[in-house]
Amino acid sequence: MSSGPGAVREERGGGEIEPRTIFVSDSLQARLDTFCEHATGRSATSVTFDAIDHFRGELPELVQAARVRLASPGADEATVRYVGVGPVHVRLRPGAAGAALLNRLSTELDLPWRIWVPPVLNAYLPGRKEPDNMPWLVSIDP
Repeated sequence: MSSGPGAVREERGGGEIEPRTIFVSDSLQARLDTFCEHATGRSATSVTFDAIDHFRGELPELVQAARVRLASPGADEATVRYVGVGPVHVRLRPGAAGAALLNRLSTELDLPWRIWVPPVLNAYLPGRKEPDNMPWLVSIDP
């Protein structure tokens, strides 16, 4: 294995790769942190790949159902958001195999992994799912 500047040992599937960052909502980050604290030896990366494995056959439907828009009268109805996406940075450390999986699924879903991973985590983690009790978000009918 090479150990260039900034390279980290990946947690799942051979090789080293630069960390990747997803952006999640405050509430999703709190649920992820709580889950990792109570599950010994779990990290954001391992939980993310568990969530992807769990929903593997349902990813297109899950991601499509995660599309929302702001309910504000001044909001542009054409602007699509996805539940779970927000301003909080979460570092993932996939290995080469994990990065290849993220890229392949992104191609299949026709969305960047930064967009579809937070809704998958939102559906997977215990606790209040978004957009429950979030009246400022309206689901977009498929």
